[in-house]
Amino acid sequence: MADSEQEPFGINSIIADFKVVMKYKQLSILCFAVFVSMIGFGLIMPFLPIYARDFGATKTQIGIMVGLFSVVKIFTAPIGGKIADMYGRKPIMVFGMVIYVIVMFLFGTAGSVAEVIIYRAGQGAASGLVWPVAMAFIGDIVKEEDRGKAMGIYSVSFASGNATGPILGGIIASYYTLAMPFFFTSALAAVSAILLFIGIEESYAGSRRVNKVQRKQTFAFLKFKLKEITPFPKTFLGLTIGSFTVFFGLAMVWPMLSLFGDEVLLLSEFRIAIIFTIIGLVQMIVMFPAGSLSDRIGRKKLIVAGGIISSLFAGVIGLSMSYAFIISMVAFYTLGRALARPSFPAFVSSLTPTKHRGKGMGVYNFAQNLAFASGSFLSGVIADMAGLRIPFFIALAVGMMGVIFIQIMVDEPDFIGERTVL
Repeated sequence: MADSEQEPFGINSIIADFKVVMKYKQLSILCFAVFVSMIGFGLIMPFLPIYARDFGATKTQIGIMVGLFSVVKIFTAPIGGKIADMYGRKPIMVFGMVIYVIVMFLFGTAGSVAEVIIYRAGQGAASGLVWPVAMAFIGDIVKEEDRGKAMGIYSVSFASGNATGPILGGIIASYYTLAMPFFFTSALAAVSAILLFIGIEESYAGSRRVNKVQRKQTFAFLKFKLKEITPFPKTFLGLTIGSFTVFFGLAMVWPMLSLFGDEVLLLSEFRIAIIFTIIGLVQMIVMFPAGSLSDRIGRKKLIVAGGIISSLFAGVIGLSMSYAFIISMVAFYTLGRALARPSFPAFVSSLTPTKHRGKGMGVYNFAQNLAFASGSFLSGVIADMAGLRIPFFIALAVGMMGVIFIQIMVDEPDFIGERTVL
């Protein structure tokens, strides 16, 4: 659709865009399943570092635990994406969600730091199979001109669950134990798995005849040629490297936020849950309009603007001395994340043709998860050595480096459906 034919961006256009996205029935079912599963994810995220600490974990071990999620996802995401390109999206998503059900139940039965770390690895494996393939699924069923809006509503489904889950988890943890939210999460993931199994139809059958060379390449996922998966190799590479730097900075924040509230500000479990609820609420409000806006003005502008805002306020969080201050700064930090978040996968999806979209998403997620893994680990080490405030300041510096890289290196093509969806 030409820009001249579009309604000016505003409340009316956002409502209209939401209705356009809802025409894709499969997207609605997928997003509802994601919402249900993310309620469970939100239930545990505020308390996972505290849960591990109560078993005697150091901050370095907590950083390893949080980062291990992404380390495992580094391997499972490209493999899952490649297998989804060969055998279809639906079986991989359902299988990954079943793994998630089992792992979350085991989390609640954990009795040591080692068990918590192992189950966190299992959670990463499940996530690597589900979420990159789900984004490829959206790329299959949604037209190019609706893709930013689709990624926006998909991100809103994540955020809505994240907004609902923490406060529910805080109530459960306050009245029962820190283990109980994990059992609730397992049950909600089971509901999500059932919704995926009975509610969606396969979007891409794939190539079911796989020879030995193709099978071997499935696991040699680090060996790829950009020209084979995208007609825009330079932009794809620049976006992937730039996002690595941005997400590395953000990964410095996530593992230590709960501990910062608990140990530095001496907040209760319920107040920590409120902080994470604020994160989910801001994402829920901002992400869909951000995805819709990216369809109109381009992906790069929102990625850069969001990266600047989130990086700046990540550093300011480290200056927090009160509950009111940290809530305000976390809200602005999340605003930046929410502005940029839908544009990243929408950009990658638009750069890759249908038959290679699963692998393209896998490669992109490889870089993103490598950033989260290394950033989380370094965050724990630095917190042990220099205190809980320092990781937030490093997040500011590294995040801004990523923004500068994207601004200089990434060129946004004039996307045309016939060129990008082959």
